Amino acid sequence: MEMLIVAGFLGSGKTTLLLSVIERIIERTGKKVVIVVNDFGTVGIDGKVMSKYGLNVKELASGCICCTLGADLLQTVQDIEAAIDPDLLVIEPTGVADPSAIVSAMEMYEGKGLSRIISAVIVDASRFDVILKALGRPLTKQVEAADLILINKMDTVSASEVERMTARLRDINSTKPIIPISATEGTNVDKVVDAVVTP
Repeated sequence: MEMLIVAGFLGSGKTTLLLSVIERIIERTGKKVVIVVNDFGTVGIDGKVMSKYGLNVKELASGCICCTLGADLLQTVQDIEAAIDPDLLVIEPTGVADPSAIVSAMEMYEGKGLSRIISAVIVDASRFDVILKALGRPLTKQVEAADLILINKMDTVSASEVERMTARLRDINSTKPIIPISATEGTNVDKVVDAVVTP
């Protein structure tokens, strides 16, 4: 079983991108996919949206996966593996979650084992400077921990702005791929799938 962790602040387009990427993964590979959604609040709107598309969704709504739900996450993953045995398990944590904490928690996993964990962070191009100023520390931690950095909503800014954001993100994480995308228009979604799917 492989795991994909998709981080990003509220409004960055995580759910829209996930729906596009997972649809393409299923089309191209036939993989069985399960999504674990972690929302603040008691109503999991994201889960309802994804269920509508026929995707399996498990919601953890009482806290953040990376801290208060560490043990619950491990149990949830084990339950999913036992009941469904997916090829790919997608974790969508809350916007402030640190993906590296989820990766660390999974080191204690006692199921059959994870063949691969990849973490992606989605950065909102339309609010890049505002988020960097207001939430610079958590954003930096997410980008540092990411295996894949996605600049979403590239259609809302100029090409030169995308280049500027790419350079700034490259200062934070100099080794991992950075892909500008538009989840709503489908731009570069296949590049994301190529990066996520095992060759």
